Amino acid sequence: MHQNIALSEVLTIDTKDNKCALAFSFELLGELSSDTNMLLTTSNDITLVQKNLEILKESLSSFEELHQRCSYLFLKNNWDILYEQYGLQTFQNELLSLTEDTHYDVYYFHRIDLFFDTHFTQKIKNILYAFIDAVRYHHKKVIFSYNTHTLSGKSFEMLLENRRDLSFHNINDKIDDCNLKMKTHNRLMKKENASIVVISDQEDIDYLHKTIFAKQENINYTYIQLETLIQADTIINEQTDLIIYNDSKKPLNKNLIKAFKQTAPFAQIYVLSNRRSIRKIDLKISADMGIDQTFAKSFDIKEYVQHIEQVIHNNFYTHKLKNISFLGEIQRVDVKGLMQRLTELEKTNILFTMMTAQLSDTDTQILNQSIREDDFFFIDSSHNLILFVMLNILPEQAKDIIAERMKVNKLLIKHHKIDTLPELVG
Repeated sequence: MHQNIALSEVLTIDTKDNKCALAFSFELLGELSSDTNMLLTTSNDITLVQKNLEILKESLSSFEELHQRCSYLFLKNNWDILYEQYGLQTFQNELLSLTEDTHYDVYYFHRIDLFFDTHFTQKIKNILYAFIDAVRYHHKKVIFSYNTHTLSGKSFEMLLENRRDLSFHNINDKIDDCNLKMKTHNRLMKKENASIVVISDQEDIDYLHKTIFAKQENINYTYIQLETLIQADTIINEQTDLIIYNDSKKPLNKNLIKAFKQTAPFAQIYVLSNRRSIRKIDLKISADMGIDQTFAKSFDIKEYVQHIEQVIHNNFYTHKLKNISFLGEIQRVDVKGLMQRLTELEKTNILFTMMTAQLSDTDTQILNQSIREDDFFFIDSSHNLILFVMLNILPEQAKDIIAERMKVNKLLIKHHKIDTLPELVG
């Protein structure tokens, strides 16, 4: 959470407990560097704020240090008269001038919904949008707290839902309960848990993603078929980060994309196409429909995973690949070396495929030159077989590569699961 607060520029706090919102603004300030100063503007009466600050002083050990970094502005009793007298332009100028004050790095509007309870017009919305843009331009932060149980609070929730980076809201509606939950709304922010949904009707696609995401604590992975999604549309929700679509029977259309965007507005959409190649015009059409990435049938899995890692801001798989112990070592292995490498791949959940082909007169040097850099092989002379272990590739692609490079008929190349290994090398 610390990193997200440091990166964010627009934050919201939704709670009906004013003490909670005030206390949490101090907590957020405490997450920032010691030279960060905050301007706190509130519609609450000064005596009420002082009372709440006294309560906060008793419970927050760093209160004195944070209090010294805060300045306070209180809404005047004749706010409505001043608003009518000086007009919106003066208000906008005053608001924008705050962002140019070099003394302040954070602007906190405590119960912003009470400021505009009777003045919440489109013009006010435009002024607040301009203020947010100015905050971002100066690389500062603004925090808005409000109560969505009020009509004005609901309006602010709608106003800011597509412009904030982080939001905090009460898990319970109980008074004096300050148990806030964080949501990320900006792809630059790092979520505590990434949510990925794969919609496919192909077993190898399920196998690919289950292997990649296995035992990843911070990744919630769900594999479903389209029929299941239609029956239970809650599988995809607003916290979904990535939707991967691969259905051989039903191409992704505008209606489905629209439904995805409405349910998960911040999710990226990837399509694993059944085409062997993707034309530029296909990419343009896909982008216009709202698809973020389209991959050909024989896509490069390492490159594909890197795209996923960029979406969830977690290089979980690339990191494991770089730390494989046998990278750069000889490609032909004996039985002991084969077992050691396979054990490591299984333990670290690296995707691999085992294939066998009939041994020919091809010498080891040609084999070394034919297979890919990270792959390796075992020659079983007693069974007249070559066992290939190929990383980051699915069986059909592996067959194509072996057939092409070794000049072997695809019908003579067989795929084997790891539990058949004793029969192959026994």
